[in-house]
Amino acid sequence: MEAPDTLPPGTQTRPQTESEQRRLRTLEQYDVLDAPPTEAFDRITRLATRLFDVPVALINFIDQEEQWCLSTCGLDLTRTSLEASFCVHTIDQKGVMVVEDAKKDERFADNPLVTGKPHVRFYAGAPLTAPNGYRLGALCLLDDEPRTFTTEDQKTLADLAGVVMDEINLRHYASDLDASRQEHQETSEQRRRILESITDAFFAVDEDWTFTYVNNQAETFLERSREEMVGKNMWDAFPEAVGSTFQKRYERAIEEQTTVEFVDYYPPLNRWFEVKAFPFEGGLSVYFDDVTDRMAARESLRRERDLTEAVMDTSVAAIVIVDASGEISFANDPALDILGVEKDTLSGQLHNEIGTLKTLDGTTIPPEEWPFQNILDEGMPLTEKRYIFEWADGTQRYISVNGAPLRDDQGAVRQVVFSIDDITEQVQYERELRAAKEEAEQANQLKSAFLANISHDVQTPLSSIMNHADLLRREVGDEHQDRIDLIKRSSDRLLDTLESVLDLSKLEAGAVEPTPESMNLADELLGTAEMFQPQADGKGLTLETDVEEPLTAEIDPTMLHRITDNLLSNALKFTEPGGTATLRAWGTPDQVVIEVEDTGVGIEESFLPNLFEAFARGADQKTTEGSGLGLAITKHLTEVMGGTIDVKSERGVGTTFTVHLPR
Repeated sequence: MEAPDTLPPGTQTRPQTESEQRRLRTLEQYDVLDAPPTEAFDRITRLATRLFDVPVALINFIDQEEQWCLSTCGLDLTRTSLEASFCVHTIDQKGVMVVEDAKKDERFADNPLVTGKPHVRFYAGAPLTAPNGYRLGALCLLDDEPRTFTTEDQKTLADLAGVVMDEINLRHYASDLDASRQEHQETSEQRRRILESITDAFFAVDEDWTFTYVNNQAETFLERSREEMVGKNMWDAFPEAVGSTFQKRYERAIEEQTTVEFVDYYPPLNRWFEVKAFPFEGGLSVYFDDVTDRMAARESLRRERDLTEAVMDTSVAAIVIVDASGEISFANDPALDILGVEKDTLSGQLHNEIGTLKTLDGTTIPPEEWPFQNILDEGMPLTEKRYIFEWADGTQRYISVNGAPLRDDQGAVRQVVFSIDDITEQVQYERELRAAKEEAEQANQLKSAFLANISHDVQTPLSSIMNHADLLRREVGDEHQDRIDLIKRSSDRLLDTLESVLDLSKLEAGAVEPTPESMNLADELLGTAEMFQPQADGKGLTLETDVEEPLTAEIDPTMLHRITDNLLSNALKFTEPGGTATLRAWGTPDQVVIEVEDTGVGIEESFLPNLFEAFARGADQKTTEGSGLGLAITKHLTEVMGGTIDVKSERGVGTTFTVHLPR
């Protein structure tokens, strides 16, 4: 990126608050503006540009009036005014500040570094925080193209900023530690305050491993007073540490004159410590922190992760996890079987490169329209979406996909988890079932048409027979009247059967539509009972009614009469003399209920599933007149009006039919 030609002189200054004055005093104590550790800073900015793949990285410090650029990589810049500074905003907030597109940010849209060279579009800055909590400046990244910055990126940048402060602290404390080695001279009051104010525990030892300084936090962590440690050999004071990782790493730091960092467990205190040890001429300075809680959380997280992976690995469900970049990060064995791939081929592979996704009609779905991309763009889960997945060798599988996004702390989708079901057999079964249903419906239509045709063909000669029977009745003598009556009864029965067949065929073909009328069902049902009363009396039966009055509804009267006629006729037909048939009716807010109960012979339990089939007749019905179509027609009529019909029966006790019709 090109450096700006010129920048306008600054007029902005930091507010003169008490907190700002303390921050400036802390900056002055470090003396970093006059004597920065240039080479150390330059190593970090060079590393940052490579690590984050950005053209520019800077280490900036903010004083009262200006921003000082003490290390830059990719941009020749020494200082800027506070008006042009991004980092001045970073030190006023906690954590990393990210500006993904400066032109769209009202704070920076008119900034000269944005409108002119180097045309900054992206900025990310992590504050440089002193041990006393004051933010002195920032380690920042710049780019002339907009870009995103993940939570993991922010954590890494914050860690690098911590390394910058470690370097500054090391240089700042080194001279003090060297002075403390000389006959344990008293540390300057100013530097002592700094050592006591830092959040890390700290101690220093000389070349003989004698404690020369121990701060208050170290006393707390080590559960010893500084009087018990200062002036004493570290290994004598802590004999349990002899031979441990602590001794080996400290000795290495001094022998190789190199900084060492490590985390280890110290059994006597039952604590985990994170340690940074810096050698100096004649001794070693050690910063350490109690990370027991962090290690416990990490171990808990590891166990949860291991458990989750074990569950997913052993799950019968196919699980696939895709990172925000589109790469597959996990797929268990059932998923590998469905997708037709090997686990060792998935590393770094994009999810849309493992096969071809198609709609159910065979249309290829472009990669930008795959479920993963839809979830990533919309941030919403999907449920039971069906596709065809084609392997590289052309093998096809029908799959059902469920997917849901996993988000980071800032709400961005970091992963998408999919569960996949192989529904190939299910789809084939559904197709076979659909074909069988269509075939059955076609056969039913043919049957209905056949029955209608044959009924019509039989009606013509039957009408002729009935007409001739009427003529013969007038012409022959009394001795032949019984035979003519037989012909007449048989013809009437056959005609009734033919008309029922025609009615049923029309119902099955869907050619019958109800014509509802507003009526009082009580009048209609009581009238039906009166019509059947002579039949009940002739057979020696009691016909009772229990009908709610009034009982208003909008119902097709013809269909209603046909239903109640069939049910009452059957009740009287299959009830022995002395028995009772009862017609009941009542209403609810949504429907009317019609019930016909008898004390007849009842129905065999094995016959109940076939009761409403056309021409079905039970064992007790074979000696009783009837076509076997009445209940089939009754059920169809009930369903045409949007209702249902149920039956309960017990041999030797009786039968109850219950009809529910929409009100």
